[in-house]
Amino acid sequence: MKKPWVVLFSQTGSEIVKLKEHLGHWPDQIFTNNSDVDTWHPEMLELHKRDEARRNGQSRVKVVTKQQAKTCNFLHNIDKKSLVTLHGWLRIIPEHICEQYNIVNGHPGLINTYPQLKGKDPQVRAYNENYGVIGSVVHKVTPEVDDGEVLTYTAIYRQHEDTLDDVFEKLAFTSFKSWQKFFKDLK
Repeated sequence: MKKPWVVLFSQTGSEIVKLKEHLGHWPDQIFTNNSDVDTWHPEMLELHKRDEARRNGQSRVKVVTKQQAKTCNFLHNIDKKSLVTLHGWLRIIPEHICEQYNIVNGHPGLINTYPQLKGKDPQVRAYNENYGVIGSVVHKVTPEVDDGEVLTYTAIYRQHEDTLDDVFEKLAFTSFKSWQKFFKDLK
């Protein structure tokens, strides 16, 4: 990837670790609003500690405050040509930030087929409403939540006997597949 790659996450960062393994390199910068490092994926925490030791306390993994996460003003310090990807970033990106940066999001709901799956907890809704086809998309980020152009998607059939945990697991799989397609198409 020629452009700087910047990622944002609010949960564990496990999808970023998987992408690092697939792509062969870490993102250039990683921002999280999850200050509880004990909940991070172990490799994300190891990267943070290793970077701090090698770079005089400057890690590519940076924890932002709740206010910073709300405004996303920390992005003003990155190259405007950067690709910004969201991996479980549980905050709405302000309109002025959407307009200034190339931001894409992974969403665990087939919003290209089922627009009603936009927003929070699409996995639970797909399970509760017994959708026969489930999947994930990668889409452009716009000021409207989950409303940007779908760039790629992965869909699979759901088994009738699937539990909610099965649906979460399958959607994590389709999310990773969608990211793989997205990054392959960038080349």
